Amino acid sequence: MQVNFASYYSIAAGLCDAATGILLLFAPSFTLSLMGIDRFPSEPVYLQYIGAFVLSVGVSYFLPFLLTQDAKERRLAIEIVWSATAIVRLVVASFVTLQLLRGNLVGGWSLVACTDGLLGVLQVVLVNHWRKKNA
Repeated sequence: MQVNFASYYSIAAGLCDAATGILLLFAPSFTLSLMGIDRFPSEPVYLQYIGAFVLSVGVSYFLPFLLTQDAKERRLAIEIVWSATAIVRLVVASFVTLQLLRGNLVGGWSLVACTDGLLGVLQVVLVNHWRKKNA
């Protein structure tokens, strides 16, 4: 994996999560309707809380670019961010999948489970590949 790919991926993942988080913060019902989710808590504060969390995950992808200009240091920072966000994504994907299977969430939430699961696994695989290649 080259730093360029990692940089582009980090920027794309960060922008997607940050945008989703901002939308959930300021227009939670609208955001869920875009995802095909028509059943949500009556108190929007719960969705806004999720938005704050999603926004913080998205913004974390930008940390390597704010912390250093050195390519080797940036690669290490990207590894750390990807490792941490992979854990978050895999936990979220597991939780949402379990709740879908229990019937506690409507089908639109499967987009969250699939996206977070796929990106979490991808990040784990890429970080492991990168570490082996640079060992």
